Amino acid sequence: MQAAFAAHIRDPDRHAAPPDIEPRRMAIYARLFYNNVESALASTHHTLKAVLGDERWHALMRGFLRDHHAESPYFSQLSEEFLGYLAGLAERESAPALPPFAVELCHYEWLSLALRLAPDADCAFDDRALDQGEPVALSPLAWPLRYDYPVMRIGPDFQPAEPPPEATHLIACRDRHDDVQFIAANALTLRLLQLIEEAVGGTPRECLARLAKETDAPLARLETTGLALLNRLHRQDVVVRAPPAQEAAS
Repeated sequence: MQAAFAAHIRDPDRHAAPPDIEPRRMAIYARLFYNNVESALASTHHTLKAVLGDERWHALMRGFLRDHHAESPYFSQLSEEFLGYLAGLAERESAPALPPFAVELCHYEWLSLALRLAPDADCAFDDRALDQGEPVALSPLAWPLRYDYPVMRIGPDFQPAEPPPEATHLIACRDRHDDVQFIAANALTLRLLQLIEEAVGGTPRECLARLAKETDAPLARLETTGLALLNRLHRQDVVVRAPPAQEAAS
């Protein structure tokens, strides 16, 4: 009875309602279920919905409800489940036709929600300037990103059919005031942040020396421009001071 009830709610057009349940009541259950899920996803992925239009959007919603088996029981993680569903559509023979940027756009729109729900950062934010010899770290609430498509520009009036020659690099960040922001970046900046993350308590001087070796850039110039960049990212709560070694180890 439960399986028949759930199957009808997920896809009323293909699965008959269980017997002995008043059709009017069953229709209310199905409508409430669909509207709750659709409205939650539409509020997060409003650009994707606008790009697809109502018909394709609702067809995508019905496919998600019908075919996706969620791993999480939490409504707050519904958008992440939807992202997983979109990412797996390419493997389905009967997958609906979607724009080539759909998964990246979905991920970009999901980030704001994910950062707002993320646990508070276990680090201190301040405005005192960094120096070359002080260990630094990447804030747990700063996520470097690379997209093939310019996701922040996509909308009903701009839908690229193929990725541009240059990738889009961004940093998604939740700052000390719990405001989510997206910071434009480039490949070199993201590589520097990756080096900082890998170094675990490394100093700007050490990380910039590695970057200079990788890029054959003059170390003296890179130290000057790189430290200025890190201080700007520090003021934006992307880069923070690394905790003392004993705290980091614990």
